[in-house]
Amino acid sequence: MGPNGAGKSTLVKQVMGLLKPTRGRIILGTRDLVANPAAARQLCSYLPQAQMPIDSFKVREAIEIAGVIRGGRAAEVRSRCRTLLEALQIEEWGDSIGAKLSGGVRRLVGFAMATVRPGKIVFLDEPTNDVDPLRRRLLWEQVRRVADEGAAVFLVTHNVLEAEHSVDRWRS
Repeated sequence: MGPNGAGKSTLVKQVMGLLKPTRGRIILGTRDLVANPAAARQLCSYLPQAQMPIDSFKVREAIEIAGVIRGGRAAEVRSRCRTLLEALQIEEWGDSIGAKLSGGVRRLVGFAMATVRPGKIVFLDEPTNDVDPLRRRLLWEQVRRVADEGAAVFLVTHNVLEAEHSVDRWRS
């Protein structure tokens, strides 16, 4: 958490290997992610603050492609995709092209893409932006599920109330 411009999203992009720090190292376990940014993409999944580029894909395709790219077997990924679409109550858009979706639904699709086959660490950068109140609650339930299944979830948010209700550890 922090004010606009504090570097929250920049730090996440550096950990993910999308931006190179001007100095220093980022160590995850035994891996130096600055020297080996591909390791970050193997270990971590990421929902960026910006909308996912899914304009030309159907929702189901985008989620399933993300799962297969992350190493999931097609049948397993298809099943998890169905589960996420139902859990987030967005199954009605499963065959819709991304360009035709609202911002909130696109955000939920991005979350599903990041968690259909989550990494050991899941970075969620402002995951509830544009999401309606009902589906916001459903999203938090899925965040909790991902954490309960063993992933470490790092949350970037401005919403103190949501953070207080969703984090396991809070340190000031």
